[in-house]
Amino acid sequence: MSASSSPSVPPLRAIIVDDEPPARALVDEFLSAYDAIDVVGSAGSVSDAVDCIDAEAPDLVFLDVQMPDGDGFDVLEQIDTLPDIIFSTAYDEYAIQAFETGAVDYLLKPYKRSRFDTAVGRVLARHDGRPDPNDANPDREPAPSRTGESSDYADRIADLLQAAKAPGDAPERLYVRHGGKIIPVELDDVLWIKADGDYSELHTQENTFLSSKGIGELAERLDERRFARVHRSHIISLGAVDHLRSDDSGGYVARLVDGTRLRVSRSYAPEIRDRIV
Repeated sequence: MSASSSPSVPPLRAIIVDDEPPARALVDEFLSAYDAIDVVGSAGSVSDAVDCIDAEAPDLVFLDVQMPDGDGFDVLEQIDTLPDIIFSTAYDEYAIQAFETGAVDYLLKPYKRSRFDTAVGRVLARHDGRPDPNDANPDREPAPSRTGESSDYADRIADLLQAAKAPGDAPERLYVRHGGKIIPVELDDVLWIKADGDYSELHTQENTFLSSKGIGELAERLDERRFARVHRSHIISLGAVDHLRSDDSGGYVARLVDGTRLRVSRSYAPEIRDRIV
């Protein structure tokens, strides 16, 4: 099962995160068959995992979901750079469907060697010049490089983190891609939200963040006691409104505490007036 690495392509650097030493040893043993992957560290807790990942900046992390001092999502929230992630979990309560769309792959414990090899093959196929060792047709064109899809991958990881941190409830924070990492944006800090195609801009006093969620989806998920849709392109924080002024056409202009002025369209005006005045 060995996958040789090309002299021109260095091996992928991997870190194994699991609170159980036998589980870490098993992953390390399975990876020893892959010349294209070097294990550069391991950790058994959230805090050690964050320190190890930030220090080594690996290409790949095998990430346990359940740990004594938190979970794998806490690791994702705190690390400085986002590597490829293969989750491992003994429970399916963490929404396997979300894992399938959010991470490179997941391993449901106990897993067989063949399932492990499939997961690793998917990682290798994401990197230029690295064949999937499980591919029955090794002469096919390689899978697209991670480089070309890094933004989409980070957005999917952010979505997965959001689902894990606020399952079914109105969230207190939104997870967004920011540079090479995923960061939480506290909704208490968000003054207004602007539609940006299929994405949304989150505006705070100091920064603007891009969420992979569309403004319609955000409007449905946010706490209606704190946020209101005022236009097809805008959501405002009710606590950020300084005052409303009539626009003489049945709508309003809302002035926010940071000086931003946003139009409240006529169709949203009655509800906004009743909620603010």
